[in-house]
Amino acid sequence: MHRQLTSAAMKKPAKNLNRKRTQQQLVRIALRDWGSDRHWCAIVELQLRGSPHTLGLAQRLAGSASWRRRSLGLYIASQLRQRKHDGDFGSIEYAMDETQSLLLAGLHDAHDEVVRAAVSGLGHRPHPAALGELVRLSTHRDALLRWDVAVALGRYPEPAAIEALLRLAGDADDLVRNWATFGLGSMQDVDTPAIRELLWKNLQDRDPEVRGEALVGLAERGDPRATDYLAEHLNADCRVFELDAAEKLASPLLLDALRRTARDLKESEVGSYWLARLHAAIAACTVTA
Repeated sequence: MHRQLTSAAMKKPAKNLNRKRTQQQLVRIALRDWGSDRHWCAIVELQLRGSPHTLGLAQRLAGSASWRRRSLGLYIASQLRQRKHDGDFGSIEYAMDETQSLLLAGLHDAHDEVVRAAVSGLGHRPHPAALGELVRLSTHRDALLRWDVAVALGRYPEPAAIEALLRLAGDADDLVRNWATFGLGSMQDVDTPAIRELLWKNLQDRDPEVRGEALVGLAERGDPRATDYLAEHLNADCRVFELDAAEKLASPLLLDALRRTARDLKESEVGSYWLARLHAAIAACTVTA
């Protein structure tokens, strides 16, 4: 998942004109419209054409003298898959060993954008040999690169990755801090005093997304401070973060606040997903009451 990839890249296959385009056409679009929705849509289509031919394309691009072409090759490699043709929807991973080799080499590229593509790919296709370089890059001057590292490290359970995420969760950049907090709180199963204290600290963060991820992380660990926080903050104006945390805690101590929230809200003013999360939280807390 790349943050530049917007909803335009998620169109239904039947409406996706890229399915009819050749590889050369898709490469041209990706290079010409760099960073745009068209760029990412073209990459997604290339990623779903896992075959010796597409792997060869990625390898050739990764060896180019142009940083954009090298980056494109690594983005293709990062999620190279084959569509299922047996009547099922979805896809399966393709050429893991070969693509991981490309991505590992890309970590040492001279251009930051190529390194970013490699880091992103090694979040999708983790490899133990990447960890040392990912940790080193977690202190990089470029916030976008640190963000990519924060996203990738959520897939690495090693202590060195946890330490890097703890540092990134205090980063000056809001997006870096947000993803590192998510990585620690929701992607990692590790539960230590240091992680809990970091999550508690970030529950007071200036950024609401960081606060939300910290709350869910504390709830994942059954931290009683999350219950106390929710008892005060569950209401008709709360976010999905609070409802998800309440469901994870499944505490009868939250039932009154949840039922009051349900009673006070106007269903016409909330989305169906928010309402579903509220009902799920009430059900979870009722079971344990």
